[in-house]
Amino acid sequence: MGSDMKDDRVRRVDATRVSIANDEGVPVTLFASQDVACERRAVDQLLELVALQGSLRRLDGTGFFGDRPARLRRVVVTPDFHRGGGIPVGTVAECEGFVIPQAVGNDVCCGMRLLATDVTRGELMGAVDRLDGPLRAVFFQGRRDIPLSPRQREALLRGGLPGLHEARGDNAGRGTWAYYDGGAELDRLHLGGVLPAQGIFAFADWVRGSGASDGRDAQIGSVGGGNHFVELQVVEELFDGYPAYEWGLGREQVTIMVHSGSVGLGHVVGGHFLDAARDLWPRAVPRPEHGFFPLPTDGPHAALAARYLDAMANAANFAFGNRLFLGLMAVRVLSEVLGRRVATRLVYDAPHNLIWDRGGGVYLHRKGACPAPGPDPDTPFAYTGHPVIIPGSMGASSYVLAGCGAADALESACHGAGRVLSRGETHHVAADRHQAAVAPLRVVTPIDPSAPEVRLRRDILAKHEERLREEAPYAYKDVTPVVRTVEDAGIARRVARLWPILTVKG
Repeated sequence: MGSDMKDDRVRRVDATRVSIANDEGVPVTLFASQDVACERRAVDQLLELVALQGSLRRLDGTGFFGDRPARLRRVVVTPDFHRGGGIPVGTVAECEGFVIPQAVGNDVCCGMRLLATDVTRGELMGAVDRLDGPLRAVFFQGRRDIPLSPRQREALLRGGLPGLHEARGDNAGRGTWAYYDGGAELDRLHLGGVLPAQGIFAFADWVRGSGASDGRDAQIGSVGGGNHFVELQVVEELFDGYPAYEWGLGREQVTIMVHSGSVGLGHVVGGHFLDAARDLWPRAVPRPEHGFFPLPTDGPHAALAARYLDAMANAANFAFGNRLFLGLMAVRVLSEVLGRRVATRLVYDAPHNLIWDRGGGVYLHRKGACPAPGPDPDTPFAYTGHPVIIPGSMGASSYVLAGCGAADALESACHGAGRVLSRGETHHVAADRHQAAVAPLRVVTPIDPSAPEVRLRRDILAKHEERLREEAPYAYKDVTPVVRTVEDAGIARRVARLWPILTVKG
């Protein structure tokens, strides 16, 4: 079903923009060309979010938001738009006077990290058959070897990657830290890799850990489930030589792409403050059917929103650190298998599940949508625009683009191709179609189906097959029309196309 589906709420404005009408009068723009799929149930879910504006009006005059009016100023939807948990994936909401914990959810600061390596396609393909075992051992079988002192953990939660960098001496050269050179990349992190935090929310036990200066834990270095991954790719095509050169990308070069977030820490933050927002709703006002509960950033309840934003910052800072170490774990395995030290350069690291404080009481919520700022003189991207990373499926190309800073898109691009089948629907895909789709893929998961101790375990093999089905290429839209829409709409322009060689999935 294309974006021009038979729906009176959906009206095409031009070749890349669709307006979605709603009873609240909130401007809603979906960026989607004629050949980008758009599901009706995602539109339904989006309009539940927009219905929040009616609830805000009913609270006017109650003092709930203090002296300023609260409003949902506008909503932008990216081309990978599809139904998600809470709100549709690909939603960007500009809110004044409040924040919505549900609009970020539990996967706080989930995002993308891209490393360019000095490995070529030929070198990788000569060793690819030897990678599965070491990757499985490092990512899933206890060989992460990421020592962190209590001081380092607290520095990460409060100060993000700059804070962690300042405390690097506690474990310099140990384990996976031996591959760290973070001081050279801090200026290529969105937000500088930090949301400054005052406290550590409910994470004192995690900070304390074992108390050892080189303690290990089960959180940092976790890929996570769902659509999270670490992938080895090859640069197959360049579209714009100047930014590619500036960012260290060249044809036939191997890259490492990481898609992950705040894992358990984000779940603690998201769950706690969603419950707090529900409990805050005035008892004298009927609870909204749409299920969205705002936290006022002014007035008598502003302290709760401030606590949420501070805890969100803790989880976001952890997510930046988690992606850092996931990338280093891949570098470590490559180095060990290739028998030499693999050199890397960070292209970019940016979140797509987060709230940005725009100043003046305005907060930008992105759920499955990445920032796409244009050229910025105060960054290494003064002449290129910030990198935008749009992954495809395990069997399709990923793209690196340069942001154009499009104001009508709220400087936002999609964070992937977007699903066309829910995870439940993938379980009903015909076996022959499934086998044809996954046979060419090289995927490393916690389960090795060829291991003797696994071959006779039908229950384990069935679970393994279920996970592959949920993330198989047929579950996702064709990424090419999605990226073309982003480019044609002036949101970002293509720089490079990457092809997957091996994918690590949790």
